[in-house]
Amino acid sequence: MSYKLFVDTNVYLDFLIHRGKEWKNAELLFELAENKEITIYTSSSSLINIIYILRAAKMDHKEVIEAATAILSYTTLINPDNNTCIRALESSFLDTEDAVQYYTALENTEIDYFITTNTKDFKKALPTLNILTPTSFIQLRNKSHVSRK
Repeated sequence: MSYKLFVDTNVYLDFLIHRGKEWKNAELLFELAENKEITIYTSSSSLINIIYILRAAKMDHKEVIEAATAILSYTTLINPDNNTCIRALESSFLDTEDAVQYYTALENTEIDYFITTNTKDFKKALPTLNILTPTSFIQLRNKSHVSRK
């Protein structure tokens, strides 16, 4: 089974600037995508936020462009429509940006998991789309590979 994941902005940032305890498993996640072992989705607003934050962190313009281009080489962008945004705004999520990201992922029925390192902001997630950290996903994937052998 090739997993299809929606990856939140913070996972990309953790990997790109090596922050937090999840960055190495985020790197592994993106390597799996580069090797076409999994499919990764995110929204264009995530990409724009990543670019903005990297620039605010004083990353060189050329490095920012290289990072964004690399992201686009292994990530498929999907975007919310009006109804998705309305559902997100009407949801019980406290963070509107997180709600829009989550409901964008939820609308794509092919997506298996929503990957974030900020799980505390996704307590209002629906049971139809599970929230995992990069580490939790890697563990789940490894377990499923072992059970198939």
